[in-house]
Amino acid sequence: MKHLILILAILALLSGCASEVSYYKRGVRYEKEGKFSKAIDSYKKSVKRSPEYALSYYGMGSVYVKTKRWDNALEQLLKANELGIDDQDIHMMLGSVYEALNRMDLAAEEYGKAIKDRPDDVRTHMQLGASHEKAGKKEYALTEYNSALAIAPDFPEAYFHSARMLSALNRFREAEETYKQALEFKRKYPQAQNNLTVLYLRTNQTMKAFESARQTLEMDSGYAPGIVNMGVVQEIMGNRKKAEEHYRKAIKISQNYDMGHYRLALLLLKSENEEEARHELETALQYNPQLAPAYNEMAILELETGNYHNALELLNTAVRVDSTYSSAFYNMGGIYANTGEYFKAAEAYTRYLTYAEAPEDSVQVAAKIKIFQSMGKTGR
Repeated sequence: MKHLILILAILALLSGCASEVSYYKRGVRYEKEGKFSKAIDSYKKSVKRSPEYALSYYGMGSVYVKTKRWDNALEQLLKANELGIDDQDIHMMLGSVYEALNRMDLAAEEYGKAIKDRPDDVRTHMQLGASHEKAGKKEYALTEYNSALAIAPDFPEAYFHSARMLSALNRFREAEETYKQALEFKRKYPQAQNNLTVLYLRTNQTMKAFESARQTLEMDSGYAPGIVNMGVVQEIMGNRKKAEEHYRKAIKISQNYDMGHYRLALLLLKSENEEEARHELETALQYNPQLAPAYNEMAILELETGNYHNALELLNTAVRVDSTYSSAFYNMGGIYANTGEYFKAAEAYTRYLTYAEAPEDSVQVAAKIKIFQSMGKTGR
């Protein structure tokens, strides 16, 4: 009888071990089939039978990532990591969760751990670069994109992102060469060719911009950003009618392309068609609430009717979505000066000089700052 009890106890123990694994495997199967609620249920049953079974916590974390339940994902993945799962995959997943939660420092930390696990993995360097970029650390982002290139010298996307960072750092000659390298490895690459157009526009090389825009549309005639930039080139060359045709074509092809609506609005403002311009600015913001220049233009329209309060609200929104948007600070300075808030005017103009790229009016604005600081002290 004692032997029978012992055998039954052993069978029960073995049955319990098998159960946690079988529930885990069932969860994996459900996850692959896209049956996420059933997968979660199976993983939960697994850890109920064995609270230290790390794979099921990892499985739950994976499902929560796929269903964008970021807080739940973080909790389960951290538990899996605590219980011993410490490899590239979990750190990559944790990095993506922290990115979704806008915790870029922790995202970068997790991607860094993933790189330690597999230092020659291109994907990890690209992800770490992207997290640095989102945190505004352009130099760090460039380092990681270049690390990816060192591992895979024929990887066009790494050239593309490296060139983007070089351009953002105003290293235009290097950026140009790097875009060209991307195009050598991927000849039909409208995104890279279009970014090259933008670079030429930023450096006032109009004819090069025109040729680059033409090549972009040869690669993809329906590529909305390329169509818009051809419009910008035409506008610079004085062909407003052709520019408008390109902007309208772009938003017809891609109705939710915010820059198409924004560029059309600017052109309409030049033609003093304020009503339609306002509509296009509102549409641009509907599709992209983070488009700071559109808020700035809306504020200028409010200023023209003397509505300082609405204009300030719009400008404050502009600098909230882009804390370095210099034009908004300049316009804020003007409003504060006109309403007698001289210290605020001086502060706004100071921030304008901080963020503007080599402004031509820097001497005049610096003089304004001194005057308004003095007026603020004397109460005038």
